[in-house]
Amino acid sequence: MRKNTPHTLAYATRFLYVRFACLFFAQLIGVFVCVFSVEAAPDSRGDSVIKPEMIKVVGGILSSESDLEGQKVKTFEIAKYEVTWREWQQVREWAANHGYDLQDVGQGSGDNYPVTNVSWYDAVKWCNAKSEMEQLSPVYEVNGEVYKNGDFGERGSPVVKQKTKSKGYRLPFDAEWEWAARGGKKSKGYTYSGSNDLNAVGWFKGNSDGREQAVGLKKSNELGLHDMNGNVWKWCWDSWKAGRRIRGGGWYNYAAYCTVGMRDYNYYPDHRACDVGFRIARSSTN
Repeated sequence: MRKNTPHTLAYATRFLYVRFACLFFAQLIGVFVCVFSVEAAPDSRGDSVIKPEMIKVVGGILSSESDLEGQKVKTFEIAKYEVTWREWQQVREWAANHGYDLQDVGQGSGDNYPVTNVSWYDAVKWCNAKSEMEQLSPVYEVNGEVYKNGDFGERGSPVVKQKTKSKGYRLPFDAEWEWAARGGKKSKGYTYSGSNDLNAVGWFKGNSDGREQAVGLKKSNELGLHDMNGNVWKWCWDSWKAGRRIRGGGWYNYAAYCTVGMRDYNYYPDHRACDVGFRIARSSTN
């Protein structure tokens, strides 16, 4: 099996490149965030509470093609799309009125574009807020209380605990993300999620025009999941080295960073970037 490479020069180089790209594009539009003035894709959903379309993923065991060979994944649910700017804003507004410190957090280029510039801490608090908004039991706690406020810096994220029996929204585990990206029990063994041709299923350096794109425009994978590879990196729950896993690659990356097996990257949990968002999951309700 391939081993994880040291997270040193490659991480630092990527970090500098992405931050340069963010600042460069931000200067072009006269603000200090990585957003673009683009027309939002049509949205057929109403103005009521946005409930993401969740796909049930039947569990199984990761194959020898994975660094996680032999790891068992239980049946779970994962969102069909990355969390969009519209979804993020609706929950963020509710959260700000219910004790969460998410006011003015996040960026987006349009309603159906993925939310970006959210840290791991931001994402897990948002998951808690969405759970409470839909009267579900929140997943994440700090000192036995629902996690709503603050972050704990680069190395303090272990204080955030997960209630394993909660059925609320959460970040996927590393193994869950990969199992779903590979197509679960329906996997056809593709290099990317749903195809051996990344251009067919994801936005990356070769086709993104240097920015994130609206969700769901590319072909889905075997499970009906869109944008598992490319567009924006996705936060996972798992820790690795001093940070938290990100999976899937983003619009700024070459194809090699967007394969279903690439898991050599993390970010500090308080880090925000214009090519990082997330996708939500839930433990199986059955």
